[in-house]
Amino acid sequence: MKSFASVLCALAACFLASAAETHFSFKENGRANSYRVEEGVLGGARLARAGSNDWIEALAELGNRRVQLGSRLVVQVHSTEGLEKLLAAKKLTLVRALGQNAFILQASDALTALQVAQELSADENFTASAPVMRRFPKLHSYAYAPNDPLFTNQLHLENRAATGTSLGMDLNVRAAWPIAQGDGVVIGVADDGIDLDHPDLQSRVANTPHFNFITGTTNGAPDSAADMHATAVAGLIAAEKDNNQGVVGIAPRAKLASWKIFGGPPSFPSDDQMGDMFQYEANTVAVQNHSWGYGGTQQQGPSLPETIGISNAVHSGRGGLGVVMVRSAGNERGNYGNANDDGYLADPNIIAVAAVRGDGRASKYSNPGACLLVAAPSGEVLDDGVTTDPAYPTLTTTDRVGAAGYVTGDYAFGAGGFSGTSGSAPQISGIVALLLSANPALSIRDVQQLLIQSARHFDLNDPGLATNAAGFRFSHNVGFGIPDAGFALALAGSWSNRPPASRLILTLTNVLSIPDDGMRVELTDSNAPPNLKSLAATPGLGLHADSPTAAVPLVNVGTATGPIGMNLSGKAALIQRGVNTFVEKIQFAADAGAAFAVVYNNRDSSARLEMGNTDYSPIPAVFVNQTDGETLASYLQQTNAEARLFLRTARYGFNVTNTWISEYVGVRVKTDHLRRSDVRITLTSPHGTTSVLQRLNGDTTSPGPVDWSYYSAQHFYEGSAGEWSVAVSDEAPGVTGAVKSVSLILQGIPITDTDGDGLADAWELRCFGNLGAGATSDFDGDGFSNCREQILGTDPTIEQRLLRVSLTRWNNEIVRLSWPGKAASGYQVQGGDSVSWSPFATNVAGTFPETEWFVPYTNAAQKFFRIRQTLPP
Repeated sequence: MKSFASVLCALAACFLASAAETHFSFKENGRANSYRVEEGVLGGARLARAGSNDWIEALAELGNRRVQLGSRLVVQVHSTEGLEKLLAAKKLTLVRALGQNAFILQASDALTALQVAQELSADENFTASAPVMRRFPKLHSYAYAPNDPLFTNQLHLENRAATGTSLGMDLNVRAAWPIAQGDGVVIGVADDGIDLDHPDLQSRVANTPHFNFITGTTNGAPDSAADMHATAVAGLIAAEKDNNQGVVGIAPRAKLASWKIFGGPPSFPSDDQMGDMFQYEANTVAVQNHSWGYGGTQQQGPSLPETIGISNAVHSGRGGLGVVMVRSAGNERGNYGNANDDGYLADPNIIAVAAVRGDGRASKYSNPGACLLVAAPSGEVLDDGVTTDPAYPTLTTTDRVGAAGYVTGDYAFGAGGFSGTSGSAPQISGIVALLLSANPALSIRDVQQLLIQSARHFDLNDPGLATNAAGFRFSHNVGFGIPDAGFALALAGSWSNRPPASRLILTLTNVLSIPDDGMRVELTDSNAPPNLKSLAATPGLGLHADSPTAAVPLVNVGTATGPIGMNLSGKAALIQRGVNTFVEKIQFAADAGAAFAVVYNNRDSSARLEMGNTDYSPIPAVFVNQTDGETLASYLQQTNAEARLFLRTARYGFNVTNTWISEYVGVRVKTDHLRRSDVRITLTSPHGTTSVLQRLNGDTTSPGPVDWSYYSAQHFYEGSAGEWSVAVSDEAPGVTGAVKSVSLILQGIPITDTDGDGLADAWELRCFGNLGAGATSDFDGDGFSNCREQILGTDPTIEQRLLRVSLTRWNNEIVRLSWPGKAASGYQVQGGDSVSWSPFATNVAGTFPETEWFVPYTNAAQKFFRIRQTLPP
């Protein structure tokens, strides 16, 4: 057995094992509190490390809360007279003054701090005296299911069977509601006007700053039958909870301000009106939801008035903490849309949100992009890009009252439900409202990072899913994944504001020509004929050979209309187009073990195609023309040959000496290329993490990028020092150009980081005594990597989440037990009618950050449960 911990939890109370304890009493902020520390802890090795790193585990007698007591003291005095003499006598040093006669003092170790703090608490001159403490959040249990009758249709909130078993992806909102429900937070919905008379929204829209930016009036209501979008968005954010009707929003006690910016052409606001909108009531409205964009394939960003309005809101709004803006990623994926081509989304102050279907895969319409932060559930469409896919549920939400909305009735659901990235953004806006309700001091950057910390991936077959050097998984399809609202709220309560970020811009102005038609299939055999040495190819939409692949034997497998019988491990497949889809052919090659696939045309001589719908192909694949493909196939009949994929690029390297914890990283590119659709741009960090800033797109009529700034969220928490590289390539024939300049834009937290791993040297030395820990390792095995522990301010050498059980009546028939869990552990659940009798019940596989188990509930005998941590089952 790896480790053992147990908690006996009755329906009425939880019982903890007794132990020899020592009591300490302190004066805290206007009240006296007592703490008990086990004698074994006081005498144990944990105190062998004397100094400011010292922490002692304790339990607060009020509420039985776990805390850590440190080697610094917080004191407040009536008078500072004689304070210096007292400090000298107690061997305390002054760390800093807090104001109002309050001070932080440093003792030699934590035990001394406890003893001195207790002694000073008895001194009448001291109005406060206590050690500095760490108070740890815990995951709250589920809230009771709301009585809103359509809640069971709202699978984005909770996706569970009647037994409580998870059926897949959801936002885990019931775990967040015991902590916060959005009180005190106002969300501005910039849209086509909320139905202010909807019974599920009336109290949410009362007495808030509505505004129509087209007419310049305070009437935010719809003014035409076509205005129904905002009402659906509003219900997802904040529909009333427990009112026995309709649906419930994610932040059901938040308030909504209806900002009308759509009224049908030509009734749209001007640039200056839009600029006013972005900064409207910026100290009242904490969150803005923008489920809209300009669409199309061309790059478009905010106007100057809009840029100024956004800047004022995010830098000065909410008392300087910044208005949190949430935007939908767009629904142009079928036309090769990319979120980074939208200047409103390609802004590190904006939260860009993708849409995922029920199994966690990005919806077919949802724009990809390196600037995506997170995703949220929405519906799916069939291959026509329009028809709702019945295999995946749409979103159930409020609709215009009566016959004015999407359906006849007050709610949209089922076949008439809401969908698109317009539906994913308001869900994240709702979670943001919960976070700000729980901790109003959070800045924009704090909110972004809490979403990252709590995000999860459900589509583990996404071939683009990669782990960055800090240990966080990212995909250009869904960003860091789908947030767990309960976990995010649990973290928010003890979150410390991130230090101010620094910004660095490095620019290179040497002009480099972009090699035309740069993706190549190269035969590495020295005896290969010249016409086969380097074949021009069009890449697929999935995994891309940005770096040269290994040279491997190329095997002709024919048309690959079914499973390939041969073993292609360590080889590549040459496949002829025809009969079945590109996706199927590439998948059959991957299933046989191929490293990459070369598909050639079966007609039209020199014509090459874009292989559509190949976004999720698991291996790199390229398409060559009929002449080249047939010549290559004929050559392979005569001899064996090795091939590789190689991309010709114009490459820029930036040697960064600043040692920062990275956040968003940007690249500004200026070119004179005459056709933007041909151009691919990537950014690779010193750790080898590659962000795709621009890929194959449908903008065939525009030059460029003439001058555009792209951003990537993928490099969050990576160390900044080393060489960053930007590669610009051309992947279609006939039009070319040159790069005029490239700028690298870094944002992050400066630290001293000798080994460049993103961990501050002082933190590593304090915690481990050396610099060899690594950002992704988990020294104490608690499920939190060293990188996470550094950000969260927790001790990476001590497992700080105790195995404590929360017990909640999940519904009228089932009880939910939950406890802090680890994916690498198993748990044994025992149950019985008394504390002393706990027969075996079941084994449960651990999940991070919380593990749960459901059991039928009765009002008969009182039940007791014991949880033991074991090896994985």
